[in-house]
Amino acid sequence: MKRLTFLKINNLLYFVYLSDGQIHWVIQRVAAAGILFSMLTFFSFFFFWLFLIIVVFLFFHIFAGIRTLLDDYIHDLNLFLVSNLFLRLSNVYFIKIIYLTFLC
Repeated sequence: MKRLTFLKINNLLYFVYLSDGQIHWVIQRVAAAGILFSMLTFFSFFFFWLFLIIVVFLFFHIFAGIRTLLDDYIHDLNLFLVSNLFLRLSNVYFIKIIYLTFLC
């Protein structure tokens, strides 16, 4: 049973690896639509939670955009790995800042 679950997880991760560009495209579009819808609703009703949703969608939109730029334009492997590491570390930092600013 454990082996079957491991194979399913492995197949899912392999599918995500193969469709990485499509996932970035979908994240970009969903985040942009979420930002637009949240901003229109926020300016109509002025709820704090809508502002938080805008910030979260904006974070994912920026992350996916920078990741796309890194994938497309950085061809040196060492620079790509360092850039990816810096992007991931900065994401953790910004998630922490968003959490501490809005939820604590």
